[in-house]
This record gives sequence, structure tokens and C-alpha cells, in this order.
Amino acid sequence: MNSLMTVQTLGPQLIALLGLPKHCVSFELRCAAGEIVTVKCEFYPEEAERFDMVLAAYEPVPRETHLVEVIGFDAWMRERTEAAHQAMIQHARRGGQRYGLPSAPT
Repeated sequence: MNSLMTVQTLGPQLIALLGLPKHCVSFELRCAAGEIVTVKCEFYPEEAERFDMVLAAYEPVPRETHLVEVIGFDAWMRERTEAAHQAMIQHARRGGQRYGLPSAPT
């Protein structure tokens, strides 16, 4: 094996052999012992020009800042812990759920 194989020569051959989409940008082929072979593929659809028409009806909206960033981690964790504690108390008041082995009839 004296010749160097590059992605430009090997890539198109593997794409055709695996039957991947024509506009494949990248792919990962995973072969592990005792597992099924998996292929992850990134590609652009052939109808990419029509995306503008589809997306024209939508307006991008920025993501909201996560509550952790606003109030700080400690306050966020305190709120979550308090909510979980209240849910557990309400569950217990409704009868809860017995854990462990059922006691043997006497």
C-alpha cells in the first residue's frame, strides 16, 4: 500500500458504496466488535433553494436566558430542592408508596 488515500479519493467512493445522500457533507462510520455498524451522516437536501420560502413564514426568536444565569446556581438549586420536597410531602400525604418487601401475613 504505497499510495496515500485522501478523503477526496476515498470519501466519494464510500459515500456511493454506503448509499448515502448525494449532497453528503460528512459521515462517521462506526464498527465496534459485537455491535451493529452505525453511520451518522450530515447532508444538505437537494431542495435547499426552497428553504428560504419555507422559513420566510417564521421569525427567529432568541432563546430566553436560563433561570440559573439570572438568579444564580445556589438560588436555583434551592428552588428546585424546595419544589421536590413539597412534591414528596404531598405524595406522602396521599398515602405514598410502600418500599421494600411486603411484610409476611401472620
